[in-house]
Amino acid sequence: MSNPLRPLVLLVAGSCAVCALGACSSVSAATQPTAQPTASLSVRELNIVDEHGQARLRIAAPLPDPKGLKRAVKAVGLQFMDQNGEEIGGLAMLDSIDFRGLCFDSKEGYEAMCMSLINEEPNITFRHDWKERITLGVEKGVASIVLHDAQGTPRLRLEVDKDGKTRVEGVTPVPAGK
Repeated sequence: MSNPLRPLVLLVAGSCAVCALGACSSVSAATQPTAQPTASLSVRELNIVDEHGQARLRIAAPLPDPKGLKRAVKAVGLQFMDQNGEEIGGLAMLDSIDFRGLCFDSKEGYEAMCMSLINEEPNITFRHDWKERITLGVEKGVASIVLHDAQGTPRLRLEVDKDGKTRVEGVTPVPAGK
């Protein structure tokens, strides 16, 4: 005696097998690299977000202003943000003032540390409480290190010019006989 449902069972079983094979092949196809990568992508802004959807890295031209602050000049480049979306640094170009630099910001919003080229001359600046404290750089062929007091006033300058001449400013000489 034959089962009248047998053709239906075979059809369902065959369909499941085909679906299972199709799923397996689509998974393996999805893991295969695409034949041709996109040659070019043109956008004004690209945001990389964390697992919570918060932008943590932005590439933009121009970069938006940091929250609560206004940029003095237009910047293009990379903007680093903390978990709250506050700017904490960046790699930027400021064409209007010929500046290219990598800077990291304090929680108060000032650039606490910058390594840059300003008018094609290298400069490294450290700030504390919005004031310059240490600057290192080369300007017009003169290499210098400048130490500033807590108010940002230069107090000690060490220089070596392109001919090798040295100069020290701001050092109080030791009194004679000591």
